[in-house]
Amino acid sequence: MKTNYLLKKTIVILLMISIPSIFIFSGCGKSPDDLYRHGMILIKMDRTFLKGLKSLRKFEKKFPNDSRTPDVALTYALANQTVRRFDESIETYKRIFENYPGTEEAYKSKFLLGYLYYDELNDTSRATIIFEDFLKEFPGSELSVSAEVILRNIDLPIEEWSIMKEFGFGLEAATAGNKP
Repeated sequence: MKTNYLLKKTIVILLMISIPSIFIFSGCGKSPDDLYRHGMILIKMDRTFLKGLKSLRKFEKKFPNDSRTPDVALTYALANQTVRRFDESIETYKRIFENYPGTEEAYKSKFLLGYLYYDELNDTSRATIIFEDFLKEFPGSELSVSAEVILRNIDLPIEEWSIMKEFGFGLEAATAGNKP
């Protein structure tokens, strides 16, 4: 009888200790500040990069109305792009300009989505559509000149871009850094 009582008491104590620990270690018990700092620190180191990605995504899901969420999402998208996880980047860029219109991150994500299609995926038709939409939505922005240059030269190798010629850079200048 006494053994059953002690066993039940031990189980209750273990549960009382375990459940809060599970929430804390899974990030559920972290404040927005803790989760933000945690993700931003982890993403800067190679050995903890993937954990950092998970923390940033968790922050975005858990705190969609936090003022830092658009920045966290943009960092998440860019980080995924650097490790060639393009589907995740595309999805995140779209989510940013759909969920956070009017923010600086929405404007940047629209441009970066076009650039990802252009530079990484060589999908000039999608890039063209996105850059044209970008220019309609953000005319006169600091990235609009870049979008215009890319659109004017989208099917040309970079050494043939009009801007390269305007500044006196030809094939020799574009390939000079590639000499052994």
